[in-house]
Amino acid sequence: MNKNSQAQNLKDKKVSSFIYYGSNTEVSYAAAKDFAKNAGISDFDTVEIGPEVGEKNSKGEIGVKAVREMIRQINLTPGHGSGKLAIIKDADKLGLEAANTLLKTLEEPAKTATIILLSNDLKLLPTIRSRCQIVRFDDRETTADKEVLDEFRKIIKGNLKKSFKDAEKWSNDIGLDQKLNTILSSLRNQLPEDPKIDKVRIIKSILAAKRNLKITTSKRLILENLFLDIKYGKSNS
Repeated sequence: MNKNSQAQNLKDKKVSSFIYYGSNTEVSYAAAKDFAKNAGISDFDTVEIGPEVGEKNSKGEIGVKAVREMIRQINLTPGHGSGKLAIIKDADKLGLEAANTLLKTLEEPAKTATIILLSNDLKLLPTIRSRCQIVRFDDRETTADKEVLDEFRKIIKGNLKKSFKDAEKWSNDIGLDQKLNTILSSLRNQLPEDPKIDKVRIIKSILAAKRNLKITTSKRLILENLFLDIKYGKSNS
């Protein structure tokens, strides 16, 4: 999703919260500011918060007090633009109470408010991730990515019984779509250097599973078929 389509989604209220993540925080911050510009949100109506560096007993976290003040401000009527924007820097450092307070706002956002969380490693509550459109800004594997990819490799190498057990586990994961996106991203990055047909077949299988997951409640069955296809399927190419 590019910044112009993100801005249009804001105007249409299709999406009210985003996670921008990548190793270069300057790039993701600049993208957040560009988003505001494209969406017609003024600097006056933009609120920024971050870790309480140097504050006594802060632990370098983003505290609940800062989050509550941010929420209060974005719930006000826009002064000079089309909406209000909150930018949360180093969002991975949200304290637990602060994260839970933010979650309530993500569940019931103000009509004119948008929230962008800047994350370096996606170390956010799964419930927060599931309520945001995730926008990736580089191809660096994060700690969260590596955990997903390691888990996926074990599924491929494991026996049939384990694959079914993993399918059940993944079907109950609210971060399932992001897991599949992480795997897709990794496979696509490998293609230029190692364009094996198997990788193309797996990518097609995952894309088909993602489409089917949107139209069915039988997530476990879709994942079982996906894992079986990846492990035992043959390329039609």
